[in-house]
Amino acid sequence: MVDNGPVEPDSGRARSGLIGVGILAAVAVVAIGAIILFQSGGGAKTTTTVAVAPPTTTTEAPTTTTEAVATTTLAPTTTTTEAEEDPNPFVGWCAATDVDGSFLDLSVDADGVFMYWDSASGICEANGLAHSPQTWEGTAVFVLDELPTMTATGARECFPYGEDNGTLGEAAADFLYDAAADMLEFALDGVRYTRAPLPPPSTDSNPFVGLWEATDSDGTRVTLQIDGAGTWKSRDTRSGGCENMGLTYATWSAGGTGMFNLEDTPTFEGLTTTFCHPVDGDPVPRSQDVVFTYEYRQSTDEVALLLFLETIFTRVP
Repeated sequence: MVDNGPVEPDSGRARSGLIGVGILAAVAVVAIGAIILFQSGGGAKTTTTVAVAPPTTTTEAPTTTTEAVATTTLAPTTTTTEAEEDPNPFVGWCAATDVDGSFLDLSVDADGVFMYWDSASGICEANGLAHSPQTWEGTAVFVLDELPTMTATGARECFPYGEDNGTLGEAAADFLYDAAADMLEFALDGVRYTRAPLPPPSTDSNPFVGLWEATDSDGTRVTLQIDGAGTWKSRDTRSGGCENMGLTYATWSAGGTGMFNLEDTPTFEGLTTTFCHPVDGDPVPRSQDVVFTYEYRQSTDEVALLLFLETIFTRVP
């Protein structure tokens, strides 16, 4: 602290007067400031009250979002329910090997229309028509209870070589469905049929992929199956080429892996060995390293085997 010495009395009164004036001025300033502060405070309050409105709009947004989620949840429930419906177990394509070694095929649609093929039929032989291929076609009635049953009724026909076709008349028989094994069983002889699945769909729009059938130049049935990877197989229920080898009523088969050319007119080509399957005996090679070329015809949705005579295949639905 700095000591400035004693203060004279007159200068002390003058200082007191000045202090009093200063105090009054300060009070006045404080009073005016209070009035200004009060007015400013009132104005600030009014402004703040008006600005409260935006939060109300923000609060409503979550309600709208919640409703959208609830609506979306309904779609999966409907789809799942529809997919759980079970189809008729008899509908489709099934295949078996008969007790005499011949090939059997059975095709049934949802309306009960069926077609049955036996590549070498003992029934035809028993009726004096040799061990020739047989067809049986007509309509079926389904009983879908604890033991699903299909009763098939239709006309049977044999196809012997060098003779007119032989009609055997109407016949009826039952097929049973084994759900555990997913197989059909012919009630008369116990032969069991396995389901022949269609090839898996191709990853592109390959027109060859599917199951095809044709009627050969000698009236027999030929099948062709091709998948998206180019794996294929074909079968003729009765082959004239096998007959020329002395293998009467043998079934012909071919297969392997082929190559697609899907530009311009699409073609499918495979190098293969073909076989004859006699009724009693092992398969015998018919021809080796033969090239089969199939051509797709978009205008009719058909596949043609380009050999000496064209064999035209139609798609099996």
